[in-house]
Amino acid sequence: MACSAGGGEAPFDTPPDLAVGNCAPNNATAQCTCGTAPGRQVCTAGTWSSCECAPIGAQPPVGTGGSGGAIGNPPQSFPGNNRTDIRFLWQSTAPAPTDGTCPPGRYEGNIQGIYYSSIFPVFGVPIANFEVPGQPSGFFFDLEPAQGGETLQRVTGEVNGLVDLVIPFKVKVIGELNCRSGVFTGKLTDGKYSILVDKLLEQTFDGVAQAKYDKRTHTFINGTWDVRETSAVPPGTLAPTLPRDFNRDGLGGSGDFAAALPTDPNDPTLKPCPSTHTCGPGPLGPNKNLCNTILGTPACFTDAECTPQFPGEAVTCLDASLFSLCLRECKK
Repeated sequence: MACSAGGGEAPFDTPPDLAVGNCAPNNATAQCTCGTAPGRQVCTAGTWSSCECAPIGAQPPVGTGGSGGAIGNPPQSFPGNNRTDIRFLWQSTAPAPTDGTCPPGRYEGNIQGIYYSSIFPVFGVPIANFEVPGQPSGFFFDLEPAQGGETLQRVTGEVNGLVDLVIPFKVKVIGELNCRSGVFTGKLTDGKYSILVDKLLEQTFDGVAQAKYDKRTHTFINGTWDVRETSAVPPGTLAPTLPRDFNRDGLGGSGDFAAALPTDPNDPTLKPCPSTHTCGPGPLGPNKNLCNTILGTPACFTDAECTPQFPGEAVTCLDASLFSLCLRECKK
């Protein structure tokens, strides 16, 4: 029902063209027109509002009774929209990254350096991982998937190697890879080595490791490590800068490392090597097939130096061993 201009009640479809004057009750409506367009007025605080008109050609809202119902623009805002005391708590789990830039899996590679031991306290001796053909690399670790939208990925693994090519050693690797920044930081823990026979004159060591992650080739590059011999008297200390200085840091060792995902023989993107190269294991473990020359995986200083070796393939030059190398994975 509507309040007519004369103050009496009248059906909504029979008010005057424009209601004026006082009205009641509050929120009562009256039909009006804007030229030929239908509209309505609303009784607000005892006074009729101006005519609110529907756009030309607009259809009546559902449930308003067709042409005889209330036709007009819907309100643009409601008083409740201005409240600031309403809060909604949404629960959700962010999806794990799926861009594949830091794929999880077992990474294998190489680790080498110089170690000052209790057995050879003055002269550093070479140290390297030991590989058994057909078996996982002597240096490996597992990169876990990121959890729920995080960029950090956990790393766990171990090194099995030889000091001076004869003294076996083992050490665990734990750490995290920040896939966004491409930086790995970790620790080397529970390190042990013995004289030829396990447990004979056993010595212990621990330390730190860090590397960068190349997302183009899914390879840990520019890796460095530094350990101190904790069983020594006095124990060694971690080096403030590398390489280690025996007179400054005492017993322990330092060096470099690199690691990559083993070759997937089912990868459809892999291609054979150029005729000038052969496909086989290189410095990234026995299960990573790379294009090699008679001298091994091609050395380089820049990406441009890889172009003559692999024309048109955009092969990258990476610090993945004692030297930077042109790493071109291949299919046998």
